[in-house]
Amino acid sequence: MEVYQSQNALLKEIDRVRELMVAAAMETGYTSDETIYRSQELDRLIYEYQTLCKETEIQRQKAKVLFRQMILLTKKQYILSLA
Repeated sequence: MEVYQSQNALLKEIDRVRELMVAAAMETGYTSDETIYRSQELDRLIYEYQTLCKETEIQRQKAKVLFRQMILLTKKQYILSLA
């Protein structure tokens, strides 16, 4: 199983597998083994994309918190230096 480092790479793979699934459905039917396999592969990729998006958002939130803490610490140090 490939690990995708970027959302864009994963979106491209999702689109590629979706096209393969549609082609399989048109050629072999909606319930063929090939179509079902591609559908399951697509489900896995979409889940991976959602997980990656969630992790990215968590990282953004952590960065915001750290930045705010840094600003507060700087302000506190400035105030203490005036005293």
